[in-house]
Order: sequence, then structure tokens, then C-alpha cells
Amino acid sequence: MIERINPGARASQLIVVDGRIETSGIVALPPQGNIAEQTLCVLAQLDQWLAQIGASKANLTRMQIWLADMNEFAAMNEVYDAWVGDQPPVRACVGAALATKEYRIEIQAFGQL
Repeated sequence: MIERINPGARASQLIVVDGRIETSGIVALPPQGNIAEQTLCVLAQLDQWLAQIGASKANLTRMQIWLADMNEFAAMNEVYDAWVGDQPPVRACVGAALATKEYRIEIQAFGQL
């Protein structure tokens, strides 16, 4: 059975199936601020979403990160590294054109309960 958390018209915020966690892409809401501010916003949302299902960042196994500008890689990593702790999941980070020019970052997370 698939448990859909906060489903919307286009996507659920996250799903849980067979103990596996998958989030939709998470962007800063509202999409404002520099890369550090947007990264903090995205990671705070992820923490909230995980808490809804009794999970935390310790449950994460993989992170996918898209940056609108790879020149912001180091600034994003400062925030991410402080958040992730000493047991980081595997991760990929690529440059990409995001849905609107205001978005600096999008993150999708995967994990296990």
C-alpha cells in the first residue's frame, strides 16, 4: 500500500511505500532570498515533512539537489553540511533550469523508515 502525504493536484509532498520514503521536489516557499536562505527553507520543510511520518534526516538514504547556478555550490554546501550531520546520505548535485527564475535550489529526498 502507498501512503500519500499531503497530496495535491499534481503531486503528493511525500509517499511511504514498504517502509521507503520518497519526497517530491522541495523548493523555497516563497521563492525569495539568496542560496543560503533558500537552502535553509528547503531543509526546514524537509524536516517538517519527515516529522509528519515519525522520521528524521537520520532516515535519509539519498538526496538529489538541483541548483539554478552551480556557482552557488559552495554557499549551498555551507548550509547543507551544517544540517546533514555526521551520517550523511548519498547525494547528487547538478545544475539545472528550475521551474521559475526565482528558485535557486530544489531538493528531493529518499529514505527508509
